[in-house]
Amino acid sequence: MRLLVINWQDWKHPLAGGAEVHLREIFTRMVRRGVEVHVLSCGFRGGKDYEVIEGVHVHRVGRRETFNFFVPFKVREMEASLSFDLLIEDLNKLPFYTRFYSRTPKKMAILHHLFGRTIYEETNPLAATYVYLQEMAIPRIYRDWPFVVVSESTKGELVRSGVPEENVRVVHNGIDVKFYHPMPKFPEPTVLYLNRFRRYKRPDLAVEIFAIIKKNLPEVRFLMVGKGPALEGVKRLARRRGVDVEFLGYVPDGEKAEILARSWVLLNTSSKEGWGLVNMEAFASGTPVVGFRVHGMRDSVKEGYTGFLVDYGDVRGAASRIMDILTDEGLRIRLSHNARKFAEKFTWERAEEEMWKIVKATV
Repeated sequence: MRLLVINWQDWKHPLAGGAEVHLREIFTRMVRRGVEVHVLSCGFRGGKDYEVIEGVHVHRVGRRETFNFFVPFKVREMEASLSFDLLIEDLNKLPFYTRFYSRTPKKMAILHHLFGRTIYEETNPLAATYVYLQEMAIPRIYRDWPFVVVSESTKGELVRSGVPEENVRVVHNGIDVKFYHPMPKFPEPTVLYLNRFRRYKRPDLAVEIFAIIKKNLPEVRFLMVGKGPALEGVKRLARRRGVDVEFLGYVPDGEKAEILARSWVLLNTSSKEGWGLVNMEAFASGTPVVGFRVHGMRDSVKEGYTGFLVDYGDVRGAASRIMDILTDEGLRIRLSHNARKFAEKFTWERAEEEMWKIVKATV
């Protein structure tokens, strides 16, 4: 079997995130089954136009801002020399409308989440409206396609927008529970923000939450890990609020796993997630999560069992829940134990097996 997967970025891209982790974990495993997988993604500085990574044929064209305009031409070029059994669109950001030009007879879609109106938190009104209108076209253009989504929240969004429920299957993300595992906690109470510094992830609200905690528990240590366009603004905000935050920037995977495991609690302030992969990484590391009760977060965070959720934007409520975890050792140990137990139910092997069944049935 030969697959063509179109994803905005591959996992070597400097801005790769959760969607690219999913891409790698699922389709490199399919390669091990003997499937020939081709990924079409955008180029980046230093990236080759074509290379084989972990058995996956990666083709790059255009750049992040122009990729969707190059896709139709590249797909037709690839189909002229290769016969694909299935084309998979990863609808992460913008649709590619392959039904109008691709010759591959079988098609399906993967969707992590829809931005909806949260896109207006991320970019200027013109660009946001462009993305918003493109997303609105998905239920009309793709309603007869098989969909794989990563959470019940995303399934609900699709069904409410007009996609028949029988066309949507949920396959939860996995987690490497050997790589992410519990370690001794830092000696001082430590709160971690680990995410991209993008506006819709709301790192500014994390700083506001830190400021409230600091007034009540001066000994608490605050770490922020990640990079992105909002980073400098968040640093300025922390200085204005008088909060001593350790900005660690990008860290290698091994260091990231250690920080996750040794922190006492993870704060995830995102306004929307598909599933919340970083939450699962924290759970596997024995670290509870506090965040907002929004799409994706309410799927992966089990209230009172692996962490706590508060209403979106309730910084005082989030600070209060974090302080409960920091000051109540029994609660912290219980949440930590539950988190690890919960994460162990989710593996990439299980996720790939479920995806493989859907791929076979579609073909």
